[in-house]
Amino acid sequence: MPIANCKRCGRIFSQVRRNICPACIAEEDQACETVRAYLRKNRDATMTQVTEDTGVATEFIIDLIRDGRLILRNNPNLNYPCERCGNPTQAGRYCASCTKELSASLAAASAKLRIKMQQEKKRPGSVPKE
Repeated sequence: MPIANCKRCGRIFSQVRRNICPACIAEEDQACETVRAYLRKNRDATMTQVTEDTGVATEFIIDLIRDGRLILRNNPNLNYPCERCGNPTQAGRYCASCTKELSASLAAASAKLRIKMQQEKKRPGSVPKE
């Protein structure tokens, strides 16, 4: 097991999976459980209310959502900004609109690349690149 410095507190620890020490993992787990319990009781809470009432930082709550550790099923007012356009979203890094645009752009680039590769194969005397 490699020895590392904790990303949060700087302590030295034996790194197994995450880049934070066991003490910080316990703190994060406790904060996550605090937020979950609060949201169960306060389904209409906003991000500001959750942060103020639980003492858990907004950035940490967003990280929990993005990492899939906190799922917003019944919390319609809890959202955060899309990383691309800033519009509100409740899951992942991007809003639905940006996700759709990025998917379409990726599909178009993939199709273009496929066509280019097929054209290269058809050229006489060309050797396929590996």
